[in-house]
Amino acid sequence: MNRADMEVKLEALHPCSFAWALGCCRRDRHDAEEVLQAAYLKIFGVRAGFEGEPQFKTWLCAVRRKTPRGQRVRRCV
Repeated sequence: MNRADMEVKLEALHPCSFAWALGCCRRDRHDAEEVLQAAYLKIFGVRAGFEGEPQFKTWLCAVRRKTPRGQRVRRCV
């Protein structure tokens, strides 16, 4: 999947991604934005590569779920 296709998919899933981040961050908007930004940077970086095997949304959820571990907010369940 090329970067442009991935951006379109991420944009479509952003509302549910942000809702997830808010729930993970105890409704703190600033922390939620930071966690989601870190997840997006990871997605476009070297450390998270989508190879096309799983559904995109499933893969995105896995990346998001693992991202808060390195952030200052508590881990999402």
